[in-house]
Amino acid sequence: MNCHSCNSVLPDNINTKINFCPVCGGKLFEAGKEFLIEVFCTGQRSLNGRTMMLFVDESVLYEINPGEKIYFTASAGFHSLKFRHKIRNKTIQILLASDFSIKVNYNTLSSLIETSVSEVDEDERDAVFGNARITKPVMVSTDGQRGLDVMLGDDEPEYEIKVSSGLKEGILKIYSERLEFTEQGDFKKDVVKYKDVVAVRKKLGSIDIQCAGNVHKVYSIPKDIYNEVMAFLTNRTGTQEK
Repeated sequence: MNCHSCNSVLPDNINTKINFCPVCGGKLFEAGKEFLIEVFCTGQRSLNGRTMMLFVDESVLYEINPGEKIYFTASAGFHSLKFRHKIRNKTIQILLASDFSIKVNYNTLSSLIETSVSEVDEDERDAVFGNARITKPVMVSTDGQRGLDVMLGDDEPEYEIKVSSGLKEGILKIYSERLEFTEQGDFKKDVVKYKDVVAVRKKLGSIDIQCAGNVHKVYSIPKDIYNEVMAFLTNRTGTQEK
């Protein structure tokens, strides 16, 4: 990122809340203005069945297929753009004081996400954005990245406990809106979403979770956190402890 007044390279750890250049003291951007950003996913038209995911400021998610372009507006100032393909992530910071065009590509040889960022001058605007239509985001979170992670199922569990369920032993992960049981030696997850839970009951050192359709999931819980987990689940599912 460069200062638009003196063209000095801004430090990577610059405070993104400021609006002045630490070198020349000039204003970095005009607060209140909005600019247009184009993101073009280049490369092969197949990313092994995966789209490129774009997280804007850890609160808005867009998806881009190879060969496609998306357009969105953002206010002047600093912005974080995180691209994700499979398990690979790349985050870039931009200082928005003009329109931008960004090319992104997943390099299948290096398994890296590559980006090319360029500002769009006013005399180029019509050529670049002449047929642009604002793209609707896939997800928007008021809670930031944590909220997106919850919606995507990528969040960290509140509890991770060794339990047994009938004759099965495994790991129970308890999240803010679901729980997942994975049997030892198996990668398949048994997922229960709290919106489907009818009741939560105590049952001889275990917790009996009744789901819609009279389906019961029973998990043993260690004594030291039994009451805490019981209270957490009844609170999150909106049911009464029984």
